Amino acid sequence: MRTRLIPLVFGLALLSAACGDTTSLERDTGSASAEAVAESESSLTTYRYCASSLDCAGACMCSANQCVPDGFGPPNPDCGAPPQRECSTGADCRDSCICSAGFCAPDGFSPPSPFCHLPPPDAYEDNDTAAQFTAYPGSPLTGLNFHELGDVDWFAVYFGGAMTAKFETYIVQGADTFLEVYAHSNGGPGALVASNNDICSVWYDLSCKASRVTLSVPANSAYYVRIRNLNDGAHNVYNQTPPRYNFRIY
Repeated sequence: MRTRLIPLVFGLALLSAACGDTTSLERDTGSASAEAVAESESSLTTYRYCASSLDCAGACMCSANQCVPDGFGPPNPDCGAPPQRECSTGADCRDSCICSAGFCAPDGFSPPSPFCHLPPPDAYEDNDTAAQFTAYPGSPLTGLNFHELGDVDWFAVYFGGAMTAKFETYIVQGADTFLEVYAHSNGGPGALVASNNDICSVWYDLSCKASRVTLSVPANSAYYVRIRNLNDGAHNVYNQTPPRYNFRIY
């Protein structure tokens, strides 16, 4: 994502009217003008290029490809501030980035990474396609995330014995998972067997945003699982924490 800052220059007009000593009036007005100009220059708002409001900070929205105050509640004094990712160690940052003065920054090697403000992927990436699947190890996978908009996670599992299996996302935070199960066929995913969006329909219960599929699986069978996030709004580039979830089969 490329960004450009568009500075705005504000003109300052001071209107005054008084009677009496015009010399004194001009001297007082001149002093007030200097203070007002200094204050205005110190609080100029720059506007950052955006494609959608996901490119803008809190209390800002994207209008005509510029991040501007959204008009609700206390205004953000600087909608043009570029996103930065806070860090304690380099592990908090993406590859090609380091932790410097509390923020993720390019590591100094050319070309510099343009993604240091974004959260790092989870430990199981890259598993964005069926060919890059993560093999289910037989125990829950924790600490999974959708590190960027459009991120999809693929898993594969083999069942040596017949059983009733539950495929489930749980402890979902900031995400709305959608889970699909495909039959294994010719070395890849075949027919879609089942899918699920929300495990319950209580809109204010965030745990309902988890997903669950229950299947009767035969012995010596294999399946692919595709999990994606339906909550695009969680991918604001200013968010410090990406949408997260855990996954288990039991």
